Amino acid sequence: MNFFTGRSTMFNADPDKNHSESVDALMRNHFLALVGATVDYYGADAGVHEFKIDGVVFKVIEDPDDGYRSHLGTIEYSDESEGIFFRAPIAQVKIETYDGPDNDPAAWGSQVNHGYQLIDTADGHVWLEFGTHNYDDYYPCFIFRHHPKAP
Repeated sequence: MNFFTGRSTMFNADPDKNHSESVDALMRNHFLALVGATVDYYGADAGVHEFKIDGVVFKVIEDPDDGYRSHLGTIEYSDESEGIFFRAPIAQVKIETYDGPDNDPAAWGSQVNHGYQLIDTADGHVWLEFGTHNYDDYYPCFIFRHHPKAP
C-alpha cells in the first residue's frame, strides 16, 4: 500500500537538488518494494528524517499542504546523508504499513495514523514510524517518530 502523496516542495527551494518525477517515483517504488521484507536496521536520525536499512540511507520528506496541514510526501535516498547511524546493524526489522489508531500515549484523543513502521523481528518493538497523523481530520500532519529501546 502506498501512503505517499508523491509531492514535496523541498526541491523547489534548491534547484541543484531537483530531479525528475520519474526519479522520485523510482525511489518511492524501491522503498515500497521493501514493504514486508526483513532488513538490517542501523538506526534513525529524527532531526533530518533519515533512517538506514541494509546499508542504504532513506530520507523521508514532508509534503507541506498549505502551511497548516502536512502529509507524508515522498522518500528518497542519496550518498549525501546528514544523519548519524550505527556502524553495525542494531536490529533486524520488518517494514510494515500501518493504518489505524495512534499508539503513542502522548497523542491527544483517538486520532489515527497511516504510514510505515519498522518493527523488530525479535521482540515486536516499533523502532520507527513515519507517515501522516490524524489523516482523516481537518489538520493532518507529517510524523517521523524514532523509538529507541530503553537500556
